Amino acid sequence: MTQGRVSAPVAGVPERRCGEVTDATAVRAGRRLARPVATGLVGGSLGAAGSLVWAAAAGRLDRVPLLNGPAAVVIECLGAVALIGSWWSTDRRWVRRTLPLITTGSAVATVLLAAMLNLSGTVTDEYPPSFAVWVGLVFVALVGLPLVLRAQRGAVRGRLRRIAAATAVPLTMLGTLMLIDNEYGVWPQVGDLLGHNHAVSGGALSGFDHTAYGSTAALSVRRPATLENGLVVALDPPGTSSHFRHRAGVVYLPPVYFRSVTMDLPVLIMLGGSPGTPLDWMRAGGAEATVKSYAATHHGVAPVLIAVDINGSITGDSECVNGPQGNVETYLTEDVPAFMTATLHLRRNPARWGVVGFSEGGTCALDLAVTHQGMFRHFVDLSGDTKPSLGGPHHTLTALFGGSRRAQQAHDPLRALATHRYPNTTGWFAAGAADSEAILIAHRMSAAAQNAGITQHELTVAGGHDWRFAAAAFAQILPQLCTDMGCGVTTVTPRGSPT
Repeated sequence: MTQGRVSAPVAGVPERRCGEVTDATAVRAGRRLARPVATGLVGGSLGAAGSLVWAAAAGRLDRVPLLNGPAAVVIECLGAVALIGSWWSTDRRWVRRTLPLITTGSAVATVLLAAMLNLSGTVTDEYPPSFAVWVGLVFVALVGLPLVLRAQRGAVRGRLRRIAAATAVPLTMLGTLMLIDNEYGVWPQVGDLLGHNHAVSGGALSGFDHTAYGSTAALSVRRPATLENGLVVALDPPGTSSHFRHRAGVVYLPPVYFRSVTMDLPVLIMLGGSPGTPLDWMRAGGAEATVKSYAATHHGVAPVLIAVDINGSITGDSECVNGPQGNVETYLTEDVPAFMTATLHLRRNPARWGVVGFSEGGTCALDLAVTHQGMFRHFVDLSGDTKPSLGGPHHTLTALFGGSRRAQQAHDPLRALATHRYPNTTGWFAAGAADSEAILIAHRMSAAAQNAGITQHELTVAGGHDWRFAAAAFAQILPQLCTDMGCGVTTVTPRGSPT
């Protein structure tokens, strides 16, 4: 019988047994599997991101809601989980040195950003401390991304970390945006965030027959049936006298505008706050939906709404006065009315003109009404302040009034209410139930207005200092405001009828 030979193991080469796979082979197999998976995930993420950007720019996502608190919390939590996953490492240097530096640096950057916004006057209002946490997570994700991408190249764990780090950036940014937006209610939908106002160009009115008031032929971009609810038109009153550099605004024209020869329609100038855009009132403030609903139940009769810019930029704060921020008062009292009467053929009737404002715009509404009662006989002050202010008294004096105390005193509503009478003026003072300071201010200003002869109303609505409160308040105020402005006595003369 021949005895089989047993080969001796070669020095330095591990002995293999039947069915056994070495650790090195398993690692290589894992790497071969992880590489296409990681590439597919990264490629898919980039493709999805690109598709979303294209769809958003094309307006395909305009109706996607942003005011969804639970969804915002879920997205932010997912971003935090992805961020923590990107930190998963056994590298002592990463854990003991790099990660503490990232978090500390991000905290410092967050504090510096808050200080810069306050000192520059960009953001002077108080905001929740949670904002710092959300913004801090974005900084951590952004700063950590390039560092994680350089770590543990080739390892399965490293690829997973890089995917988590890349995912954490958009998730924390989107979550932060939605959480802050839910705090103020500025952008109800994606289209509002992108500034897609869906308004008809003002050029569509260039051929409108204003001698007959009823020709819709020139409005070829809209079918006549759509005029049953009125029309939102993009118009940009130029700063002819004020030279104020402003953003374009929009105008709501009620159905009666397109079928009446008597254009003595009530007019409301709509003013927002800071930060914000002229479109905020129509969308976030629900003014378009509210006035269309009113027109639908009043035979197409409703006020003309003019939403105009008062700040020149999204973070500007002019308080609607003439000064270093621009000649905004002149713009609102001269340029805007002149353009609207010439372009839309509206009549300037103080008894039928009013101004509505929220936050900074609320302060403006009261100030304009008491300093220009020959132009505005109606005002709505929603969570406004007692007088124009940018925070500190010295900063307010220099940044708003160029150091002129006389100009500052001329725009103090309490001073005006104490020295003048306003027998033909109506005013509203409203605040959110959760905004105790605004409630106190509204009560104080309402009492002063009543003593000055103003027919005043006070209103408290559920909510805080946000656009959801402003929308609810305006919806409740509009019917009585329309009655005070004489909406019900508007004469409607059909086209072709004798005037």
